[in-house]
Amino acid sequence: MVTANLEVPLPEHASPAMEEFYRSYRTYLKIEKNYSEHTLFAYLRDLKFFFEFCIKEEIDFLSVDVLDVRAYFADLKGTKKLDKRTQSRKLSSLRTFYKFLFREEKIGANPILSVSFPKTKKKIPKNFNPIETEEILEYNDDEKPTTLGKRDKAIVEILYSTGLRVFELVSAKLSDLNEELTSLKVMGKRKKERFVFIGEEARIALGEYLEERGNAKTEEIFLNQRGGKLTTRGIRYILAERRSLMGMEKPITPHKFRHTFATDLLNAGADIRAVQELLGHSSLSSTQVYLSVSQDRLKEVYRNAHPHAKK
Repeated sequence: MVTANLEVPLPEHASPAMEEFYRSYRTYLKIEKNYSEHTLFAYLRDLKFFFEFCIKEEIDFLSVDVLDVRAYFADLKGTKKLDKRTQSRKLSSLRTFYKFLFREEKIGANPILSVSFPKTKKKIPKNFNPIETEEILEYNDDEKPTTLGKRDKAIVEILYSTGLRVFELVSAKLSDLNEELTSLKVMGKRKKERFVFIGEEARIALGEYLEERGNAKTEEIFLNQRGGKLTTRGIRYILAERRSLMGMEKPITPHKFRHTFATDLLNAGADIRAVQELLGHSSLSSTQVYLSVSQDRLKEVYRNAHPHAKK
């Protein structure tokens, strides 16, 4: 995970104009767009690569045209061997930068608007099947101290019950829980607030963990073995350890729980817009990926169950 103090340096021989707009663009992304440190780092790194190309080819970045942009991506493809998905992301970064310059009235038109995105195959999320989900949730490590065992049980139950992102889970505070432990207030991406709901099995596991946890001074719900805030790396370690002890071939990750949460809801007939709200997606298209997974499952059920399906 990219940390807050990790900076993207400007390329050597950057012009004063590059320095000026780099700094104002960085402020725009951080303050106005409210991008996370990870996204901010990625966008600024992409801009640095483009500036390096402009310096090498002696191009004024304020006067680029479509041919310049295509030459840049041809250069990237030749030197860095980028796949289509990465090229698409870099084009999106560049489009955002020139949209910013147009808004600031530094250019007369956005030259990136005429450049099409490379066609990429939609990545289908991988999820756990019902048997795998139950095995992961039911597994108990008898070697672990009681508090840590109950913590780990609560973590996997909450991940499956709510579909939380891993950073949302580690940031969740006791004050965000309602008294009955049935809902949790979450601060998601771009500081967008939402509520998620905690199912019965997860509520019981969470309650048992909180009893063992006691009145620790740390406000976060989930603590490490020293009583401090659990990190995203700590969560991934716990899940990887669980996988190893279970002898499970498929990786156990926070995002797979999120995928499984969404797919299981859609398989059960949940409205896609409701699932979008529960996941904290700003765009419905992000949620529609899970719909294709759900439809594949329904097709399988149909083929196995309908008398004429195979004819």
